[in-house]
Amino acid sequence: MPTGVPEAAATVLRTARELLRRSYYCYEFSTVAVMHSLIAVEIVLRDRIPGPGKKPLQKLIEQGADAGILTARQAEYLDYGRQIRNGMAHGQTTHAVMPPAMAVPLVTTSFAIVTEFCAAPA
Repeated sequence: MPTGVPEAAATVLRTARELLRRSYYCYEFSTVAVMHSLIAVEIVLRDRIPGPGKKPLQKLIEQGADAGILTARQAEYLDYGRQIRNGMAHGQTTHAVMPPAMAVPLVTTSFAIVTEFCAAPA
Protein backbone atom coordinates (compact mmCIF):
# COMPACT_ATOMS: atom_id res chain seq x y z
CA MET A 1 0.00 0.00 0.00
CA PRO A 2 1.47 3.37 -0.93
CA THR A 3 2.33 5.78 1.87
CA GLY A 4 -0.09 8.62 2.39
CA VAL A 5 -3.23 6.59 1.73
CA PRO A 6 -5.81 7.25 4.46
CA GLU A 7 -6.20 4.19 6.69
CA ALA A 8 -9.89 3.87 5.82
CA ALA A 9 -9.06 3.66 2.11
CA ALA A 10 -6.04 1.40 2.70
CA THR A 11 -8.14 -1.07 4.67
CA VAL A 12 -10.77 -1.50 1.98
CA LEU A 13 -8.11 -1.69 -0.75
CA ARG A 14 -6.33 -4.48 1.12
CA THR A 15 -9.65 -6.30 1.39
CA ALA A 16 -10.33 -5.75 -2.34
CA ARG A 17 -6.88 -7.09 -3.23
CA GLU A 18 -7.39 -10.22 -1.13
CA LEU A 19 -10.87 -10.81 -2.53
CA LEU A 20 -9.54 -10.44 -6.05
CA ARG A 21 -6.79 -12.99 -5.36
CA ARG A 22 -9.37 -15.45 -4.08
CA SER A 23 -11.79 -14.75 -6.92
CA TYR A 24 -9.90 -17.15 -9.15
CA TYR A 25 -11.55 -19.88 -7.05
CA CYS A 26 -14.86 -18.14 -6.38
CA TYR A 27 -15.94 -15.66 -9.07
CA GLU A 28 -18.44 -13.96 -6.76
CA PHE A 29 -15.47 -12.51 -4.84
CA SER A 30 -14.40 -10.45 -7.86
CA THR A 31 -17.65 -8.49 -7.78
CA VAL A 32 -17.20 -7.81 -4.06
CA ALA A 33 -13.58 -6.78 -4.73
CA VAL A 34 -14.80 -4.18 -7.24
CA MET A 35 -17.36 -2.87 -4.76
CA HIS A 36 -14.72 -2.55 -2.04
CA SER A 37 -12.23 -0.82 -4.31
CA LEU A 38 -14.88 1.78 -5.17
CA ILE A 39 -15.27 2.60 -1.48
CA ALA A 40 -11.58 3.56 -1.37
CA VAL A 41 -11.95 5.75 -4.45
CA GLU A 42 -14.96 7.47 -2.98
CA ILE A 43 -12.98 8.22 0.20
CA VAL A 44 -10.16 9.92 -1.70
CA LEU A 45 -12.48 11.66 -4.18
CA ARG A 46 -14.27 13.29 -1.26
CA ASP A 47 -10.89 14.59 -0.08
CA ARG A 48 -9.84 15.90 -3.50
CA ILE A 49 -13.02 17.35 -4.98
CA PRO A 50 -14.02 20.75 -3.65
CA GLY A 51 -17.35 20.81 -1.83
CA PRO A 52 -18.19 17.11 -2.08
CA GLY A 53 -20.87 17.31 0.60
CA LYS A 54 -23.09 14.25 0.38
CA LYS A 55 -22.92 13.93 -3.40
CA PRO A 56 -23.40 10.40 -4.70
CA LEU A 57 -20.44 8.63 -6.28
CA GLN A 58 -21.83 9.25 -9.76
CA LYS A 59 -21.65 13.03 -9.24
CA LEU A 60 -18.15 12.76 -7.76
CA ILE A 61 -17.01 10.79 -10.81
CA GLU A 62 -18.59 13.31 -13.18
CA GLN A 63 -17.11 16.26 -11.29
CA GLY A 64 -13.68 14.57 -11.19
CA ALA A 65 -13.78 13.96 -14.95
CA ASP A 66 -14.97 17.51 -15.69
CA ALA A 67 -12.18 18.96 -13.52
CA GLY A 68 -9.53 16.77 -15.16
CA ILE A 69 -8.84 14.92 -11.91
CA LEU A 70 -9.94 11.67 -13.58
CA THR A 71 -9.17 10.60 -17.12
CA ALA A 72 -12.06 9.60 -19.35
CA ARG A 73 -10.99 5.95 -19.08
CA GLN A 74 -10.80 6.11 -15.28
CA ALA A 75 -14.24 7.71 -15.12
CA GLU A 76 -15.60 5.03 -17.46
CA TYR A 77 -14.25 2.16 -15.32
CA LEU A 78 -15.44 3.80 -12.11
CA ASP A 79 -18.90 4.41 -13.49
CA TYR A 80 -19.18 0.81 -14.68
CA GLY A 81 -18.18 -0.42 -11.22
CA ARG A 82 -20.59 2.05 -9.62
CA GLN A 83 -23.47 0.66 -11.68
CA ILE A 84 -22.66 -2.88 -10.57
CA ARG A 85 -22.41 -1.73 -6.94
CA ASN A 86 -25.69 0.16 -7.10
CA GLY A 87 -27.51 -2.74 -8.73
CA MET A 88 -26.45 -5.04 -5.94
CA ALA A 89 -26.99 -2.54 -3.13
CA HIS A 90 -30.54 -1.76 -4.29
CA GLY A 91 -31.54 -5.36 -4.99
CA GLN A 92 -31.80 -4.89 -8.75
CA THR A 93 -28.98 -7.35 -9.35
CA THR A 94 -29.11 -10.39 -7.17
CA HIS A 95 -26.28 -12.39 -8.66
CA ALA A 96 -23.57 -10.37 -10.33
CA VAL A 97 -20.64 -12.58 -11.15
CA MET A 98 -17.73 -11.42 -13.21
CA PRO A 99 -14.62 -13.35 -14.09
CA PRO A 100 -11.42 -12.06 -12.49
CA ALA A 101 -10.17 -10.87 -15.89
CA MET A 102 -13.10 -8.46 -15.99
CA ALA A 103 -12.64 -7.29 -12.38
CA VAL A 104 -8.87 -6.76 -12.50
CA PRO A 105 -9.00 -3.55 -14.64
CA LEU A 106 -11.68 -2.10 -12.36
CA VAL A 107 -9.79 -2.83 -9.15
CA THR A 108 -6.47 -1.78 -10.72
CA THR A 109 -8.03 1.53 -11.75
CA SER A 110 -9.18 2.09 -8.16
CA PHE A 111 -5.68 1.35 -6.84
CA ALA A 112 -4.12 3.69 -9.41
CA ILE A 113 -6.50 6.53 -8.60
CA VAL A 114 -6.00 6.20 -4.85
CA THR A 115 -2.22 6.06 -5.33
CA GLU A 116 -2.18 9.12 -7.61
CA PHE A 117 -4.44 11.15 -5.36
CA CYS A 118 -2.52 10.35 -2.21
CA ALA A 119 0.91 10.92 -3.78
CA ALA A 120 -0.01 14.33 -5.21
CA PRO A 121 -0.45 17.35 -2.96
CA ALA A 122 -4.09 18.00 -2.14
